[in-house]
Amino acid sequence: MNRSMNNYLSLLICVFSFLILKGNAQEVNIHIKSEILGDPEVYINPPVDGQHFHFAKIDTSINKAGVLDFKKTVKFPGFYSIGHAGDGKILYLKPGDEVWLTYTMKPDATVEVMLKGSNEVGQNLYDTYKRPFFQSVAEGYLKKYKSIASAQEAVDRKRDKELYQMDSLFKIKAIDRAFKDGITAEINTYYLSVNSYVLQDSIYRLKLIEDSVILAEQTVKYFLDNWKNLVKDYDFNNPLNKSRNSFFDLLQTRASIEKYYFDINTYKQQPIPKITGSYAEIEYNLALLVPDPANEEYAMAQGIELGIIQENYDSFLIGKYETLAAKYPNSAILPYLKPEIDKIKHYQSAIKKDFSDKIKFVDNYGKISNFSEVESFFKDQLVYVDLWATWCGPCKREFAYNDGLKAFADKNGITKLYISVDIDESDNKWKEMIKYYNLEGYHMRASKALSDQLREKFSQDFGGRRGFGIPYYLIIKNGEIVQMNAKRPSNKESLYEQLQSFKTKN
Repeated sequence: MNRSMNNYLSLLICVFSFLILKGNAQEVNIHIKSEILGDPEVYINPPVDGQHFHFAKIDTSINKAGVLDFKKTVKFPGFYSIGHAGDGKILYLKPGDEVWLTYTMKPDATVEVMLKGSNEVGQNLYDTYKRPFFQSVAEGYLKKYKSIASAQEAVDRKRDKELYQMDSLFKIKAIDRAFKDGITAEINTYYLSVNSYVLQDSIYRLKLIEDSVILAEQTVKYFLDNWKNLVKDYDFNNPLNKSRNSFFDLLQTRASIEKYYFDINTYKQQPIPKITGSYAEIEYNLALLVPDPANEEYAMAQGIELGIIQENYDSFLIGKYETLAAKYPNSAILPYLKPEIDKIKHYQSAIKKDFSDKIKFVDNYGKISNFSEVESFFKDQLVYVDLWATWCGPCKREFAYNDGLKAFADKNGITKLYISVDIDESDNKWKEMIKYYNLEGYHMRASKALSDQLREKFSQDFGGRRGFGIPYYLIIKNGEIVQMNAKRPSNKESLYEQLQSFKTKN
């Protein structure tokens, strides 16, 4: 029997088992027992109809006895992300599965997690399969192996090792068919997304977009033949492939190669497209470039979610959500997206208002090129400085704690200064977000010269490498920095104590 027939039969088995599970709604039970009572928070991100969606995440906690029992009635198998005490687990569970997770603190103060229950041998093995961001992995393989072919062969070897391990467990009945099929689909999808980006990154480095490079016909043929070879045995319509986000990454790479750079049917290089719209809109449109009815609902929902996660509150997402709701009114993802779309509507309303009189801009901020000028502007004050940008999600999440900080600052005569490191093109978005988050205090958007200095002056060590990361906070008193890398607003009382200590010092 040839390879294509084997793959076809395997797909039939996967789809058949998926459909059987779909018709039988049963509970998934996750039992957590933790000794780490000082850190009670737990998050569980269950799948939505077998697919991963960020906004389905549930924030909960263990009780005083260190116990949490989670159950959910589902029709589809899928991946469950679980986080507690700084440890993250990803489990593949089908309807009717039950697992027990026990968290203990080891003598070296690290957390140990023991897993028992459905497919425990396979679950523990899968937990060793790390899934770094596919683009970074692809770039690493290219750097190490130099050529596209060598890099892709190395990726295939890693994939085949994992497939062999899971197949071996299935043969000795250590895992069941549903678990094997689900993990096999994830392995194939993840490593295909890596190998696809090995190809896409090589195309990108030719600077087709920036420099309007025209490739030789044989070069175009090489790229497209390589792509066709990568996906020849991969079924984009297999529902099991959608269990993790690597499938959405793959859809975007597919669109880039088949429609954006080239025409897969004519083997011709495409004219350089004119880039319009926000980054989120480009990402959304890219995912829908390849007509694929079986994946349209998924691609639309994932594209909308990706745009929301970036927290730029793009108005186009409202229309895309309405299109999704009209075309797929029974989509299980709609209830998770609607609250986020409502936030975008609120944002679009808020930015139409004028700045409040408690929002002020530093005089001639665009001409400031040295941080010493910033310090001198506030020479007689105690100032809490927030370095941020409109594209920085963690920066914006800290704004949720501004009410407490505002009350403390007002009571103690502390000035707040927000310095954005956004570029000129983001000026409107910067001012919009100041209004939306009601960031009372002083504001300035750093000039390029000042931004460069900030990156050097406030660089930090990240695992042996120096770099500039935001959000970043500091405290100025009487025109001088008295605390670098200050506490965050989310640190609440720790931050207030830190600020109070400088207020009382001479």
